[in-house]
Amino acid sequence: MGLSTKDTDTRSGVMDKKTKIAKLRDKHESLFKLEGVGSNAKFIPKMAYIPRGSDDRVIALFPSEIKGGEDVYTEFVSSEYDPEDPERRLWKWPFNAHWEEEYGTTEPHHKTGHVRYLIPVDELIDVSEIHPTVNAIEEDEPVQFEMPDANDDAPLNQLTIRDKAAIDWKLPVSRKPWLNDLIRNQFNNQK
Repeated sequence: MGLSTKDTDTRSGVMDKKTKIAKLRDKHESLFKLEGVGSNAKFIPKMAYIPRGSDDRVIALFPSEIKGGEDVYTEFVSSEYDPEDPERRLWKWPFNAHWEEEYGTTEPHHKTGHVRYLIPVDELIDVSEIHPTVNAIEEDEPVQFEMPDANDDAPLNQLTIRDKAAIDWKLPVSRKPWLNDLIRNQFNNQK
């Protein structure tokens, strides 16, 4: 299902930025609830692009968008805030307290001097993969999945690079919620 961004009730014929972002956000409300952030989700639609001289696709966030210690949710859009992903996926950048040291920046803006931090798309988490039942329910498809036995450990050969990074960094950046919970619990127990 596409998102129409034309508004025939306005003189310009195009909805303003806030209205477009609100329409984009509405699509993801069920995922925000499952994520436990609801209407407080920090949702910032962004263009995903490959900067000149790089091979990696990124989104660019201003320091003001990163500060605050919150995860950032995004959907890939054009410069006019039109969805660019036919699947309309919601992505999450788990807050990284070391963002100033770990990410590259854009050149300072020629007038304002503002820089943006370049977050690799590879670091974003597809929220629908964490909550696979939402898309199935929205599409009226039967949900079929196999629940793992809570008493069994996952095989080591199912450890991903992201999982390894989560363990090494002691940050909940895995796509496996149970692993993120273990990391959070271990961190809380060490306080």
